[in-house]
Amino acid sequence: MGGSEDLILREEILPGVARLCFNRPDKLNALSLPMLRLVESHLDEIAADAGVRVVVLEGAEGRAFVAGADIEEYRGGRRAEFAAYQFESRRIFDKLEALPKPTIASVRGYALGGGFELALCCDLLLCSRDAQFGLPEGRLGLSPGGGGTQRLTRAVGRQTASDVMLAGWRLSGERAYQLGLAAVCCEQAELDAHVRTRAQAMLKVAPLAQAEMKRLMRQGFDAPLPVAQGFEQEVLLRLYATDDGQEGIDAFLSKREPRFSGK
Repeated sequence: MGGSEDLILREEILPGVARLCFNRPDKLNALSLPMLRLVESHLDEIAADAGVRVVVLEGAEGRAFVAGADIEEYRGGRRAEFAAYQFESRRIFDKLEALPKPTIASVRGYALGGGFELALCCDLLLCSRDAQFGLPEGRLGLSPGGGGTQRLTRAVGRQTASDVMLAGWRLSGERAYQLGLAAVCCEQAELDAHVRTRAQAMLKVAPLAQAEMKRLMRQGFDAPLPVAQGFEQEVLLRLYATDDGQEGIDAFLSKREPRFSGK
């Protein structure tokens, strides 16, 4: 492996679709601070690049998506450094969740600790049958710090979240699919095809509408239903006044494919 820039590999797998690959297979792609900072750098570039419409996250070599944090960085009881790492991790995870473009987690093998938390930040999670999801921090005398206690509980409810965190139980890929955490569960060899199918479908949705719907799902989740519905109608009226909104309507009535400009 080369320098630190090789820890995250970026490539275009389809026009408009960028893949970020966690590339530390000797450590099961365990997250280090340099890796997280590279993720943030790529996210900032992608957010500013209108040519990138969809982002796919995956791990190198198929044994793991991300098998958690690099625990070597935790050694030594250095509280200030540990706190700084946790605050920076949370900020970057939140940035991933708030990215105004669709994100897909393509999970093979282990997605544990921070790896599971990263997957929970993505809009769509697709996994292989051999995937294993877990938040094992309690076995280290710690707790999750990248949003896992909150995002997982909101996604699957208190009982399953308690099983995962308080008993250290892992979820198989099949179980994640049954719980609605994963949109697809398939054999490893089939996963890339499913990712490409979903990404291609996302490319057909207007980018402004995608960004607004992403924000609505986050913003409205904890709001009272009437308030969330108010947010929803504000967004719809705003989108109706955009070029893309009018283009979509005209294309539908003209029986042609829309040409969205992001305006």
